Amino acid sequence: MTDSITAPSNGADPSKRARRLGPGRSLWSVGLVLVAVALGAGRAIEDRLRATGMPDLGSGTPQLADLAPLLFAFAFPLGLALCAAAALRQGSGPNGAAAWLRFAPVAIIVVLAPVLVPSLLGREMISFHFGIGGIVITISALVCFWAMGRLRAAATRALLPAVDLALAGLLCLVAAAWNLCGSAAMPSFLLMPDRMEALGTLPFAIGQMKAVLALLTLGWVLLMCAAALAALRISRQQAN
Repeated sequence: MTDSITAPSNGADPSKRARRLGPGRSLWSVGLVLVAVALGAGRAIEDRLRATGMPDLGSGTPQLADLAPLLFAFAFPLGLALCAAAALRQGSGPNGAAAWLRFAPVAIIVVLAPVLVPSLLGREMISFHFGIGGIVITISALVCFWAMGRLRAAATRALLPAVDLALAGLLCLVAAAWNLCGSAAMPSFLLMPDRMEALGTLPFAIGQMKAVLALLTLGWVLLMCAAALAALRISRQQAN
């Protein structure tokens, strides 16, 4: 019995699929431009932000001077959302509407998070919010590990390395979330500057944030390798 990788047929005509890839490429292009614009805007206002801080984008009348901070805050997540939408365009077939309904609410939250979340939860430091978020993240991670185990048991041999890489990437991301919570509140107290100064935890906080960056980087690299490997193995099987 030989291993095989099969992709479900979506019943789409090849010519229709080719037409769908056109808008997909457009979304990729616009998304990448927005990401570049956000990075450029951040670079342009770096000195201003160091001197005056980030303006409150969720209150008052928008000013022309707020354009660059707006681009810095929103163009990056919007660009990434468009790139994700471009990926969603491929292989949707007759179920495309359902896929967009699943994706759109998450994309809206991601783009509007800088103003939406503070508007709903406030700008005060409340440990309860972080505690609930940490519990949800922990439960979600454990369920993901359990589901990945089931997926690994059902996967073909060709896909096992991709599943293993994805599992390792998820482990890095949940470890980064753990250290990020510790940086914001106990024991680093980054969001409590008076307590941080009194306890002298700044060096420890810097170390934790470096650990967060390292874990996020490693996690995303592993997830990238997992996705690329799975796509490559499936493409090769389909070509055969």
